Amino acid sequence: MNLFNNNRLDLYERYPWLKITTTIEDYIEPCYYDRLLKEYVFSGKTDLQLFDEFLSSMTNNNYNAINALELGCGSGRATEVFLNKFKDGKVRLRLVDLSIRMLEFCRKRFKKTSFVKSDSVEFLSKTNDKYDVIFSLWSFSHSVHQILINQGVTSGGRYVRDTIKKVIINNMIKGSRLFIIHFDSTSEEQEILMSQWKKVFTLYNNIEIQSPSKLLLDEIFEELRKECLINLTLSHHEGEDIEYSSLDEALEIFLNFHMESYFNESPLLPIVVGELTEYFKNFMDNEGVIRIKPGCFTYNIEKI
Repeated sequence: MNLFNNNRLDLYERYPWLKITTTIEDYIEPCYYDRLLKEYVFSGKTDLQLFDEFLSSMTNNNYNAINALELGCGSGRATEVFLNKFKDGKVRLRLVDLSIRMLEFCRKRFKKTSFVKSDSVEFLSKTNDKYDVIFSLWSFSHSVHQILINQGVTSGGRYVRDTIKKVIINNMIKGSRLFIIHFDSTSEEQEILMSQWKKVFTLYNNIEIQSPSKLLLDEIFEELRKECLINLTLSHHEGEDIEYSSLDEALEIFLNFHMESYFNESPLLPIVVGELTEYFKNFMDNEGVIRIKPGCFTYNIEKI
């Protein structure tokens, strides 16, 4: 047994949660997901409050009936906000997610919705429906990156560009809205994640700039704005410190939540855990509490 395997066995014994493994489609249990998820706050507003403000700008337009689409619903955090906001109107909401576990969890929570198991970009490329609002909190970038990894930057980028343009032109009517929260890859939180992903995906080779998904979306939406198809408001939000009570908690959240257990069975695991540990020490106080800033961008788009 080589040194890597010995180190991995020691890590499994020290951190039992490393034995949790998932795939893109067979994601972690929703309750475990919600337990790991930290609250994200930007200038006193959570990510859900940023979304609620976006929805408030819609309700000012007196929507009596609304056809909506959520991409990457997860455990339904944004879903709940949306349904509460439009509880007095006639709402048709479709939830899209690649994880059957998340969809089944949401199916039990939200009765007046429909569900589709699909990758977000793939669903958008095929849908013929027209939507008053499309929204995705944090997850859309994962779909874009998977496309770029699987199809390559050139072919995958063309597919994503064609899909988004098709959605704006064919699936949104005048006044329809699109809202996306996208992570800031240069934030303290994401910097260490990008340095790990580049170990296995050449897509992330240049971690000094924004992620490939962010750069691609910026290009696409700017093209659509110049073509006078959309109004675009792009905002950057620097987050308040996220607090991790211990090194163990930080490692579990980064490996099992942010990295989706990708490295848990990898020979690279000892290296990744070592680098994460050293990185976290830069943000650790004398009592072992770790505080790290996140960051995000919000895309607020209106079809002209």
